[in-house]
Amino acid sequence: MEMTTIVLLLLVPLAVWRIYSRLKIVLGRTKSELWRHYATLAVMAFMLLAVAVQIFGNWIAMAALLAGALVGAFLGQRNFKMSRLENRPDGFFYTQNRKLALLVIMLFISRLIYRLFEAYLHMHNGLPLEADFLGNPLTAWLFGLLGGFYGLYAWRLVEWRRAQKPVPRPIDIFDIK
Repeated sequence: MEMTTIVLLLLVPLAVWRIYSRLKIVLGRTKSELWRHYATLAVMAFMLLAVAVQIFGNWIAMAALLAGALVGAFLGQRNFKMSRLENRPDGFFYTQNRKLALLVIMLFISRLIYRLFEAYLHMHNGLPLEADFLGNPLTAWLFGLLGGFYGLYAWRLVEWRRAQKPVPRPIDIFDIK
């Protein structure tokens, strides 16, 4: 092994640790805004559709994408049930279960890091890289998992927000205007 490969192998755990620690912060208590939930739903639906169009004809990868989306939707539903939802005078807030969300996100990111490492090794050895990355059933499954998980979670947040009435702010008698 060359020195650059060794340095790369040492930097990957550091990068994974930084991503993990950043995600733990991001997955905390979040203000619920409808436009964000709709945007997440649209992005996840578009991602699943784009991957499905890209792998059309590769039925094994298509089945893996569908299976990943179904498992992701199941996990998204479970994550929603374990979420803490708050309707307070200062707005709507939710705190999702970090364990499930971190599992899904880190599986997806680890697949992307593996692909980057594979591309580096192929480039270093002068070998051509497999062009059909999405056609790999594992990759398709992970895309489906992420899309199903956050697509269903965003949809459930939209349903929850529509069913809630805002809690009125308490009247402050000392606030003279």
